[in-house]
Amino acid sequence: MIDFSYLRPPADVYQIKHDTFYIKHGEGKNHVRKIFFHQEFDEYEKQKIKELMASIVQHKLTLPPDWCQELTLKYCYSGGFEISKCIQRLQKHLEWINDENYQVLSPEAEQYLKQGYIYQFGRDHQYRPVVYIQLHMISKNKVHVPTLLNAATAIGNIVTKFMYTRGYVENWIVILDSGGSGLFDFPFSTLNMINEFFSINYTSSLHKMFILNPSFFFNSSWKLIEKIIHPETASKINFLKSTDFYKLQELIPAEEIEIKYGGQHPNLTTFWPPINTRAQINQPNDEFQSNQRPYFTKRTQSVKESEYFSIDNNSKEFYNNSKMKEYRIHEQFQEIDQQNSQCCSCNIM
Repeated sequence: MIDFSYLRPPADVYQIKHDTFYIKHGEGKNHVRKIFFHQEFDEYEKQKIKELMASIVQHKLTLPPDWCQELTLKYCYSGGFEISKCIQRLQKHLEWINDENYQVLSPEAEQYLKQGYIYQFGRDHQYRPVVYIQLHMISKNKVHVPTLLNAATAIGNIVTKFMYTRGYVENWIVILDSGGSGLFDFPFSTLNMINEFFSINYTSSLHKMFILNPSFFFNSSWKLIEKIIHPETASKINFLKSTDFYKLQELIPAEEIEIKYGGQHPNLTTFWPPINTRAQINQPNDEFQSNQRPYFTKRTQSVKESEYFSIDNNSKEFYNNSKMKEYRIHEQFQEIDQQNSQCCSCNIM
């Protein structure tokens, strides 16, 4: 079992000062909050915490021992402050917490991590961790979806447990490399599934998302899509051609970006376990969520070849395949009410 405490940020993380707009802005259902811990909640938030807790009791949900009001508030935001939707998303999250198919790292999932399908590398100027997802690899290769989500859980748990610092670093940056996929071969269903997975289980975490190497047709389509989604959501998503990779350095130091993405760090050949790019001097010793999620270990059971499925833009078959039901993916990722997309801080991670 690997001790990932080496990934904790240096002590000067406590020098970070967020402005009030970054911490929270908006009113009522139009609230947007990025920092939850060590904050004073307004009356609307306090009322919604009470309502959600009452509903949790009514539904007889069992919360982890270290559950706190900050996490309850996160799921208020996750459901757009509509308690029934908050409960639905929280139920899925609690199932995920207790499902070893996610929480125990399989040998196959570890191979995905080593191959760099999803990996963590670097931090931005305010120590927000950066997570990379190689969409073009996922789309072109034979990928077992539950195994991919098992790998994603490993990355997400490491980031939230060791790389976050309550009240200072509570968000991440996600960079997706599309590899120039065209409009019709871009893995939309894969992207949607990954996004939904993160938005339920690591809710209110996204600071910025960059989609790299978009095709001309995809970029043009996005200009139409962004007109009909919530402005706050649209503002989080950025498309960068290779000639625009330098814009990443507006958020992330060049030495924390690989050369292939316009930075100064040699391109990675080893993706797992993650490396720490910051000096470990007087590390903070508090953990963001010390026991909320089980500390993952490896499992030795292999996955049968018949359980593998390719993912492409016709992968709706995946959702209807009865074999997947034993992994509870069908229930976990049924389409969520599209009205929920009005809550920009929940549906985009």
